[in-house]
Amino acid sequence: MYDPQSPTLLSGEALKDPYAVYEDMRRQAPVYYDRLAHAWCILTFDGVRQVLKDADGFSSDHLRERAEPVLGARVLAQMTGSEHDEKKVATLRGLAEIAMDGYYLPAVEHTMSRLWEKAEGKTSIDFVSEIANPFAIEVTCRLIGIGQRWQNRVVPWNRSVVEFITLLQKEPHDMSRRLADAGYFRAFILRLLEVRRRQPRRDLLSFLARQGSEYGFSDNEIVALALNIFLAASEPLDKVMSYMVFEMLNMPDVFATVKENPREVSKFLVEVLRLHPPVQIIPRISVGEQTVEGVSIPAGSMVYCLIGAAHRDPRQFKDPGVFVLGREDNLIRSAFSPSAQHVAFGSGLHFCIGSMLARRQLEAAFRVSMDYLDHWQLAADPLEERGLYTRGPSHLRLERTRS
Repeated sequence: MYDPQSPTLLSGEALKDPYAVYEDMRRQAPVYYDRLAHAWCILTFDGVRQVLKDADGFSSDHLRERAEPVLGARVLAQMTGSEHDEKKVATLRGLAEIAMDGYYLPAVEHTMSRLWEKAEGKTSIDFVSEIANPFAIEVTCRLIGIGQRWQNRVVPWNRSVVEFITLLQKEPHDMSRRLADAGYFRAFILRLLEVRRRQPRRDLLSFLARQGSEYGFSDNEIVALALNIFLAASEPLDKVMSYMVFEMLNMPDVFATVKENPREVSKFLVEVLRLHPPVQIIPRISVGEQTVEGVSIPAGSMVYCLIGAAHRDPRQFKDPGVFVLGREDNLIRSAFSPSAQHVAFGSGLHFCIGSMLARRQLEAAFRVSMDYLDHWQLAADPLEERGLYTRGPSHLRLERTRS
């Protein structure tokens, strides 16, 4: 019988403070069955890594219902074997070609600088709505190959795709609108793909238009990949950037250290990713009966890898709720590779292909931001957060310092 006092991801408390709910679950078991969510919640670092590394025992089949209806075709996370390897290589090549071409990262820096300059003359700003979100959308559009005049059009389409994939509870009357928006987005990207075949530029769609078929991509798969990368790049980017600004302004001693030695930005970013992972839940489906942390999980069960809980596992991290620059248990040298000591980018076969690009984007943008942050401080009650599947600041209020 269900106990209404049992912790659940579908509660208002989880939306307000998921970390408190994770701890309630952890006190009961390292692997907790959420009866309302109908999911096994993995709460330990070792348990999460075990599930994510075992692609044979835990599949991504949930994406057929959660993602494929809006993306229009399978994506890398649904593929295995040689198909996965070949298409992953192609995507990595395309991303690397853009990130290393000498044009993209200066454009990232210029975009961030321009957004900060727009805040000059103001006495207060909401960093999320005025800087972080526009920054994430603009640099992601540039990465994909979406022109500036189309950005306002694609943002609501992308929002519908994100909501379809990430909301744990969905209202039926909203589903048709989200599916329609996703259809518009796919049609737009398909048309843009055709244009890029005739008029290539320095962007991912141009690379895939030129070489995608050599790696076995159909046009529908290229469109699905573009939508997948758009949401996977833009959604975490504004969240992590906002948390970086919050933590920097919240800790003057850390600010001084990083400002004096800009190479410390990498360590700072890694600790932000540990303490505030933008992706909180990575689902899997158990293939056959599986055992995690001594708990038996029936075949065909929904399994939620709770990244935020794993990152605050006291067995893995000393003082897990405390921000520590340069942690010995979260080293920078492997932090953006599959051997990372955190799981913000996943782990195993489906480790995030954009991890190195994300590092370059965030570090470049934050180095620009540090020159402006000298003139800003946190306002009273500065931070509001939202989301569970993905989580980040909805508001970050800053006010200008008095000279």
